[in-house]
Amino acid sequence: MSADMPRLPFPNLFSRIGNRMVVTCGLLLALGLAERLVFLPARTVDMIGAYTPWLQTAERVGGSYLSHRFTDYAPFYEHCLALIALFPGPAILRIKIFSILWDVVLALMVTLLVPPGRRLLAAAITLALPTIAMNSALLAQSDAIYGAMVLACIAAALRKRPVWTMLAFSGALAVKLQALLAAPLLVLLWLNRRQPLWTFAMVPLAYLLFALPMVMAGRPLPEIFGVYGKQFDLFKILSNNAPNIWQVGQGLMSYEHGLMLGLPGAMVLTGAAVLLLWRAGTLHVRDGLLLAAAILLILAPYITPKMHDRYFYLADPVLVALACRDRRFLMPMLLAQAASILAYVPFIADGYIAEDPIWGRTGSVALATGLSYPMLPLLGTALMGAALVLLVGEAYRRAEWRALTLRGWSRSFQADRFQGLSPPARP
Repeated sequence: MSADMPRLPFPNLFSRIGNRMVVTCGLLLALGLAERLVFLPARTVDMIGAYTPWLQTAERVGGSYLSHRFTDYAPFYEHCLALIALFPGPAILRIKIFSILWDVVLALMVTLLVPPGRRLLAAAITLALPTIAMNSALLAQSDAIYGAMVLACIAAALRKRPVWTMLAFSGALAVKLQALLAAPLLVLLWLNRRQPLWTFAMVPLAYLLFALPMVMAGRPLPEIFGVYGKQFDLFKILSNNAPNIWQVGQGLMSYEHGLMLGLPGAMVLTGAAVLLLWRAGTLHVRDGLLLAAAILLILAPYITPKMHDRYFYLADPVLVALACRDRRFLMPMLLAQAASILAYVPFIADGYIAEDPIWGRTGSVALATGLSYPMLPLLGTALMGAALVLLVGEAYRRAEWRALTLRGWSRSFQADRFQGLSPPARP
């Protein structure tokens, strides 16, 4: 280059570091695409017994689906199926492609949680995560939809936009009940005067909006608003392959006793964690909001009974964002991902994949090797617990503790509530 040529005012995209980043992201995106192409042919019992008949019903009844319940999901997903029914192609393929498109939206939401220079890397890692790819392309689940909305909720909280925070959470809760796992984070935001109490009245707004066309079509109200209650009672098991403490607990007590002990205990312990994060000033330290979110999104399903293998889904993209911001969080991200993969295996491999020439052979593998797939979530419990311990340790290391006396706590709480009447600071 000539000495007289002016220097470019922007970094050289083809520098050595830039090349490494581009190659890394390209490889991760290729891995994510390969995973989905491998998973697409698989058909689970859920697809054959539920998703495909639902979509066929939506195609047959057309617009009259509003007046006749044909799924056991919330109104939002019935609207989605009606939309999918407008397109041609095999039913399973259409459902999976719809979920995969939401994977992309999820990855875009992750980019809102990291600095600009690392957004491409964060999106590529998210799309390459095996659990994200398995959820949509293998199991045809729709967790990416509510997951993207929860991430939008966290992104709005980072930018101190309380109305948008609650609107995004409302949208997530209208998709799946699992969005409630993010509720403790909203309580923590309220304690830190970053989420006004009146915004919590917006929580049912999105569900009501999606349910309104069905109400107007004359569908019975219990049928519309009783969906989540029926889902809660669907499985009488304390841990449905979830990598949590109830993998052990369900072997020590009955289902009824586990609920009596586990649900109140989980609420108390989660509430205590929220209070400790508040008193530790976690939201005021570097990466504190994301750290608190990761801790609570792991802790809540880790100690609560009746969790499923997919209920740690929200923690995965949050941990990706943390790892992209600080390498110290790489190990918790890998541990949580390994635990979630182990939790998925029993459903995928132990006789639940139907009529598939490749995945259907996993039952034979178990018989030949003596491998007990249902034991894998127990190992996942240990790995997920290790990830949680590392995150809590990092939060403790960064903590800015306030006085913990009851009298000081009360005075501080009253002062916080009074100060919370003022408008939130602009970012």
